[in-house]
Amino acid sequence: MTPDRRRRLIGWVPAIAWLSMIFVLSSQPSLPSPPSVSDKEAHAFTFGVLAVLLLMGLTAWRWRTVTRSALLAAFLLAVAYGVSDEVHQRFVPGRTPDVADVVADAVGAALAMGAAGAWAILLDRRRTAARP
Repeated sequence: MTPDRRRRLIGWVPAIAWLSMIFVLSSQPSLPSPPSVSDKEAHAFTFGVLAVLLLMGLTAWRWRTVTRSALLAAFLLAVAYGVSDEVHQRFVPGRTPDVADVVADAVGAALAMGAAGAWAILLDRRRTAARP
């Protein structure tokens, strides 16, 4: 296996671990949440992190390869997983699916992809400015 292929495969490990954590937590009949964090904030944070990890998997953790297509793909994958998570909760006793949760997931993923896109642009400009 080439080093590049190994890097690409290893790049997906954090995203797969995060996806697994979401699945396990969604399989619980109920989850306690800290009083200072709303359910929707938790969803936005969780799926924002997921979108970034998916982006890193798609780009093998190379910020210079971040493109609009990769940002969009990571966003869509995160939202699709959010939808599947709510469908999954329909079959978990004590849990109910909620469209508002999917909206919070999408907002978190969109904000994260906006920040990631801005970061990639900043890094590219700094790299370009450093060249003679």
